[in-house]
Amino acid sequence: MSTFDGNPFRAASPAARKFRFGTFEIDLRERELRNRGIRLRLQHKPFQILELLLQRRGSLVTRAELAKHLWPNLHVSFDHGLNTAVNTLRQTLGDSTRHSRYIETRSGLGYRFIAPVEEIWEAAELAAASPPADNGQRSKRHTSSFEAYQDYVRGRFFLNRMNEADLRKSVACFESAIAQDPRYALAYAGLADVYTLFALLGMVASSEARRRAEELVTAALAIDDSLAEVHGTLAAVKKLLDWDYAAAESEYLRALELNPGYAGGHHGYAALLSATGRHEHAIQKVHRALELDPLSLTISVELAWCQYLARDFEAAMQQSWKTLVLEPAFAPAQNTLGVAYEQMEMHEEAITELHNARVCSDQNPAAIAALGHAYANAGKRQEAAEAAQELEELSRSRYVSPYWKSILYAGLGSPDTALHWIEKACEERDVWLVWLNVEPRFDPIRSHPRFERLLGESGLKRGAYAKSL
Repeated sequence: MSTFDGNPFRAASPAARKFRFGTFEIDLRERELRNRGIRLRLQHKPFQILELLLQRRGSLVTRAELAKHLWPNLHVSFDHGLNTAVNTLRQTLGDSTRHSRYIETRSGLGYRFIAPVEEIWEAAELAAASPPADNGQRSKRHTSSFEAYQDYVRGRFFLNRMNEADLRKSVACFESAIAQDPRYALAYAGLADVYTLFALLGMVASSEARRRAEELVTAALAIDDSLAEVHGTLAAVKKLLDWDYAAAESEYLRALELNPGYAGGHHGYAALLSATGRHEHAIQKVHRALELDPLSLTISVELAWCQYLARDFEAAMQQSWKTLVLEPAFAPAQNTLGVAYEQMEMHEEAITELHNARVCSDQNPAAIAALGHAYANAGKRQEAAEAAQELEELSRSRYVSPYWKSILYAGLGSPDTALHWIEKACEERDVWLVWLNVEPRFDPIRSHPRFERLLGESGLKRGAYAKSL
């Protein structure tokens, strides 16, 4: 049983020995603190203070409690030594008393750790974290905690909105669910799905998303490998982050075997079928997903995307509009509508919708690249060049996928530059390369020998897939 300490991000658990906050990661077993992977030198007493603050995060830890923790047998003044240790810790974290990001000072009382904290669980620790529930509730909702279930549902709601702000909210919800039930497999799978979407939206590099998603889905499987949703999450990781399409298909089939009515399984499998060129079967699958969950924005726009990749641009346009009836400011649908218009040579309409997608996605680089490609295709080369420059400037402050740059330069009629960025995307194992073999905007450079080689490197020319349902 976990203890919730009032922090909405995570509760302390006796099994967790690794934590992540900001750019820092701490291993309590190995007594190591790292910042962006670089090991930091931290003296014993400051490390002990950080350890206790993390374990009691969100709650006030008094100076007396800290003194007892650091000097259990000392009965003299501890003020100077404690002040020195706390100041050393602040300097290591780059924190300050005036603008605290991590450690809040309560004058004359003590300290409180205020930043969101993520526990990093090993699979073996997860399996032993708490005994399995023996009541009917767990089999019904996969957790004995109704509060955890509510947080999980909220997390899914925010995840399906597919924008950066709501994805960050979904992280808090899933972490709160895990805090209340450390053996809640679906919440770990939900967090893994968030990291996959982080990569798709360019919020983190694919390599970082892969590392975290694999940790989380491994944890979920260690708790319960009989859940369709967990196998669906594993399939997405295999498909988008590992480029192991045969394993991804096997996991989707396993998920649908466990639960034929699992809409997310049909949805994810449809995306794999579409990426590997099996368009008719993909559209059948996503239609089935939409029958099971007719109000899902993500499934609705997936149907439009599958139709776009199948070169049925009229159908993609119509389905995008159906999605926008449900949510007029849904950027993925605006983007799909815009690229469908572009392929239909409705250039002004394409530019309008892609501009809308750019605004509603809060200037996401993918939307900027799509708009730049549409400008180039409409003969507005100056505007396209400005979009390319904007991507370059944006890359100085955030991650910008090489794939998006390749899209834009393909539109500008610069095959060598486009292929250069595809090569960079291959080096980074970029998540967007899953669609390299079927994306219509790459048709002008598809016959280039370098393009054929890159398809091979991404595994998209392999034909070893499991037998489809």
